[in-house]
Amino acid sequence: MKKISTLLAAVAVSAAANAISAETWCMPGTYQDWSLEKNIFEANGDGTYSQTIEDLYGDFKVVMYEGGSSWSNQWCSNGSPVENKVAYEAKKIDNGPNIMLAGDNMHYINAKVTITPGENDALTILVEAERVENGQETWQLVGDAPLAWNFTTAPAFTKGDNNEWTLAYTGTITGTFKVVKNAAWANSYSTAGAINLGEVYTLTGPQDPIDNMSPAAGPWEDPTFTLTVGDTVTLKVTTGEAGVEAIEADALTGEAVYYNLQGQRVANPENGLFIRLQGGKATKVAL
Repeated sequence: MKKISTLLAAVAVSAAANAISAETWCMPGTYQDWSLEKNIFEANGDGTYSQTIEDLYGDFKVVMYEGGSSWSNQWCSNGSPVENKVAYEAKKIDNGPNIMLAGDNMHYINAKVTITPGENDALTILVEAERVENGQETWQLVGDAPLAWNFTTAPAFTKGDNNEWTLAYTGTITGTFKVVKNAAWANSYSTAGAINLGEVYTLTGPQDPIDNMSPAAGPWEDPTFTLTVGDTVTLKVTTGEAGVEAIEADALTGEAVYYNLQGQRVANPENGLFIRLQGGKATKVAL
């Protein structure tokens, strides 16, 4: 009886060890905050692995790890996006570029993802979505605390007129940051080095990794970020003082034009304090 118990214990230990060291495939990405412990593939018994994702969007990678969290075995973009129901050959690259879905800000709904590992680090990915939806365009500011390096809590820009997006941030910015479109790191935009208040910068992107931006001369208190999105993406950062100075320098005459206290033009001002510019004179008014 004792021998049987010992044998059973040894088998249990062996099974546990095998379970820990077994290959584990996962697909970290924007859609689940880049966690290796989420969205694990299940073995199909034929050398392939599958899982179904309710809403697949943004960018992602495929990672295989043994016995714990590790990013050392990751499969990345081959330079092209993944298309629905078309086999995709991923590349094993250390810290390589993220894989994107075909289309701008597409959501693959109820997407069955099947991977097939092969020889010489080959990996085929097949995404079969129930349907494909076009999501709403978003722009977010990500960065060091008090900002965040994730899309769940990072503040978002608000779309205005003339392809302008604005973000009036309440707080102090001291560290590095960048701008990201449609919650995908591969859609990162930035310019190298520190930037000055009131100046317009043309951003480089979309790409990741990319240099981060930072304040050029001390912290910013309650800054406002203004993006102009077109053939190029530009960024201008102002504070309340810098915004008023910009208005005072404006040479508009005739019909009254209104700005908020950050120096942004407002088409239909109401319920707040504004700067009214008329006849070359700037006046603070409450509406």
